[in-house]
Amino acid sequence: MSSSQALILCLLVFGLALCGCEKQDPEGKGESEKQSKRTVEPSVPIFDPQQIEAIVRSTSNMDVDSLLKQCASETNNVVLAQYATLLSKTTTRGPGVRAAFRKMLKSEDPYLREQALMALEDYAGVGFMLDDMIPLLNDPSEDVRDSAMTTIADYVESRRKFQVLIDCLDSEFDDVKENAIFNLGFYTDVNFETAEEWKKWWEENKNTFKPE
Repeated sequence: MSSSQALILCLLVFGLALCGCEKQDPEGKGESEKQSKRTVEPSVPIFDPQQIEAIVRSTSNMDVDSLLKQCASETNNVVLAQYATLLSKTTTRGPGVRAAFRKMLKSEDPYLREQALMALEDYAGVGFMLDDMIPLLNDPSEDVRDSAMTTIADYVESRRKFQVLIDCLDSEFDDVKENAIFNLGFYTDVNFETAEEWKKWWEENKNTFKPE
């Protein structure tokens, strides 16, 4: 294991180690107060963006398997969001990476769903997560819907994204319809204002249309 990989493992293991540690009570305070303190204190160290970037810059070959194990067992959504950032800096694809991101995208916490989508913007070949991102275009949270639209429209290179945008024209959410129309116009250089016009155009051109 390289020194840079060891740095990553040390940081991650240190975080887990703190999860199981309880603060001593030298002043003899009551159990209820100790319990209250435990509920507000972070159970793991929070890396700031500069620290994450330093970790990423320290190696070009991250220990992805170790990182995936951390993602699988971690329950703190703030830390999971940071793990998503670390994962997005790798070039590894496969069932383990997809499972880790899927866990975050299916989280009950809209914060984590949005953060995972934002991390995927930096992931090379993000199209392999397209099927997992599509449901979030109809997420209850508008912020999550916006992030899903941005990640799919701006960062997925697959031609299939245009069919996804066309399908969004039937969304129950007005913001999704409006964003789909905007992105269709932006990425096709075709100018229509209504969903009906776009559907008609797509039906006539989907077999011959070649995105630039």
